[in-house]
Amino acid sequence: MAGGSMMEKEKITCHGCSNECQMEVYIEDGEVMDVTGNRCMKGYAYAQETVNMHR
Repeated sequence: MAGGSMMEKEKITCHGCSNECQMEVYIEDGEVMDVTGNRCMKGYAYAQETVNMHR
């Protein structure tokens, strides 16, 4: 990884729809790089919003 940055992983529960997916969010330099466990695109958007709120 360039510049010695580390990728972080956060586990969150999505509340974007009724599925309530258990997701893993991969974050590098404060930006969402990948989301796994989401069953719809609302989950990806929810992960981005959640990460941005905590930064």
